[in-house]
Amino acid sequence: MEDEHRRRLTNRLTPIHLYKLTPRTNCGECGLASCLAFATQVATGQECLDVCPHLEGHVKESLRARLSEQLEAGIGLKREGFEKALQFLREEIGKWNFETIASSLGATLIEVEERPALEIAYFGNPVTVTHHDVTRASGEGFNPWEKILILNYVIGGATDPSGVWVGMEKLPNSVSKIKSLKTHCEDRLAKAFAGRMHQLRSAVSSLGQELSFVEEKVDIAAEFRILPNLSVRVFWWDEDPAEGFQSQAKFVFDSRVLQVVDLESLIFACEQLTDRLVAGGTEA
Repeated sequence: MEDEHRRRLTNRLTPIHLYKLTPRTNCGECGLASCLAFATQVATGQECLDVCPHLEGHVKESLRARLSEQLEAGIGLKREGFEKALQFLREEIGKWNFETIASSLGATLIEVEERPALEIAYFGNPVTVTHHDVTRASGEGFNPWEKILILNYVIGGATDPSGVWVGMEKLPNSVSKIKSLKTHCEDRLAKAFAGRMHQLRSAVSSLGQELSFVEEKVDIAAEFRILPNLSVRVFWWDEDPAEGFQSQAKFVFDSRVLQVVDLESLIFACEQLTDRLVAGGTEA
């Protein structure tokens, strides 16, 4: 096992390796200040390859599996920061009575090793939350950000929605995240499904529910339940080359969403949804 870990360390993709594959023009189209910043974010699991529009498709595919393998092994992650956040959340979770909060979280109370635990639907699939960890029912691993999202939800998710839907710009203290949401989620989804509304409908059907809005002039509107009390809606307007109109996508949230999860976790949830939709549209 030690030899295998050493092999992975020796063959790991570093920020410099990734930087050399970028155009090195610092164009900013990925939403970051420089190509080196992009490479560093990717190598530490905080950004995905797809946000750089200048990486060739075959290059991205050759890197994707290697990056996934090393990040799953903890190589390159800023583990100290993640571990501090997880440790804090575990301590907070330890203060909660699962029997009391299960129903308000939309969770099922179960037992793990004769102790109370929660089973919660995450993107429609069951996950188990104990006072010590978060695991998938399938046995597959979680990356640290997913654990942080789910633990944040357990702490704050027992909040009834307001029923009022707003854009990120209407949420408190969100100014610094608006560009990130647009670059990493809205622009990616607009580009991925431009002129491909039939593939989009297929991707939506596997993850959420298409909505009908008479008052909204949108081509497709859909709602996605990420966790029982955490849903997001996405609106799409398809391109119209004859009118010079480019495709657009817009995320909206319940106005109380930041009582359910913190802003960083919300952005991460949107990125996870975006990744799943884009992957679903590729397979359709």
